[in-house]
Amino acid sequence: MLTGAGFSSGWHDPAVISAELRDPYELSTSEIDAWRELSEAALEPNPFHDPDFVLPAAQELRPRNLGVLAVSDDSDWLCCLPVVRTRGWRRIPLKGLVTWKNLYCFLGTPLVRAGSEEGLGPLLEKGRRHGGSFLGLDLMSGDGPLRAALERAGAGPRAIELGGWERATLERRPEQTYLTLSAKHRRNFERLRRRLADDLDAPLELRDRSDDPSAWREFLDVEASGWKGGVGTGTALATIGHGDFFLEICRRLAPRGMLQLIAAEAGGRTAAMLCSLIAGGTAFTFKIASAAELLTYSPGVQIEILYLDHFHADAGLKAADSCAEPTNQMINRLWPDRRQIEILAIPRPGPAGRAAKPILQGGASITRKVRG
Repeated sequence: MLTGAGFSSGWHDPAVISAELRDPYELSTSEIDAWRELSEAALEPNPFHDPDFVLPAAQELRPRNLGVLAVSDDSDWLCCLPVVRTRGWRRIPLKGLVTWKNLYCFLGTPLVRAGSEEGLGPLLEKGRRHGGSFLGLDLMSGDGPLRAALERAGAGPRAIELGGWERATLERRPEQTYLTLSAKHRRNFERLRRRLADDLDAPLELRDRSDDPSAWREFLDVEASGWKGGVGTGTALATIGHGDFFLEICRRLAPRGMLQLIAAEAGGRTAAMLCSLIAGGTAFTFKIASAAELLTYSPGVQIEILYLDHFHADAGLKAADSCAEPTNQMINRLWPDRRQIEILAIPRPGPAGRAAKPILQGGASITRKVRG
């Protein structure tokens, strides 16, 4: 087992708020429970920073220098951010402590307990001093209450924005009026759906299979059968050897109500599957799989269209995050709302930070040009 050499694993003084950079491989059961409880009480939900996602991902991906910035008060965790020490983050030729953005992490917003935003100050201070020249906050939510809390914690004047973009989301509405496809495209996908129903002798319908372990394994098979499993793509979990990681997060998250696995089925055949992670009343799209033999019917688009009814019927869901790249035209055409995502760098205090600031500002300029 890898260890996070150089990270503190000691407990804090229970009389005061304490910020520690912890080794995730040495956390006690009570500390993991405190992390899990923080995740469920977070001001802004982020299942990609929940321990039942982070710890299996760490075991699978084996990152170097992984740590967990944690701010605690007595037995409660107030803030948490998985981080790595690295050089060259976002093309910046400096050492820094940055959000651990891995192959499967699509949101980097720190977990901050609602009502305990004062913990952000110690988290930022600890992070800025431990990583070299700066603290990097990757894939941050840029338009929620946590962004304002960062400003109040003093990050605003110091933070350098390396990039920002919008990605497709759903926000609950009184009526089911989410689909933004043009009339022409709607007719086209409806025609394909009728053809699929005719060929399989049954309509395409959604079925919630979140609590079915056989569905978790079927998802891996369906994903590997489609374009993601093809030679040269390497994005299917099973194809690149990460199937056990997927099964483990399903095993951990399903009993907590944090797994949503929806299958689009017709005539006993699975056309597509949509896996989302649920946190704080928001569904975060994690993975989509389409059956190779049915690709001519656009099953991936079909399940996204049908999911809009499923989303609206679930009163427990307030929002959905596509977790998609800003260039994903498919989801941009389907979903009407947007959220802001940012990349921030906060220089450390003192001479090292002052020397780093112009380099970080130069990196911001390069990043904007690349994205442009």
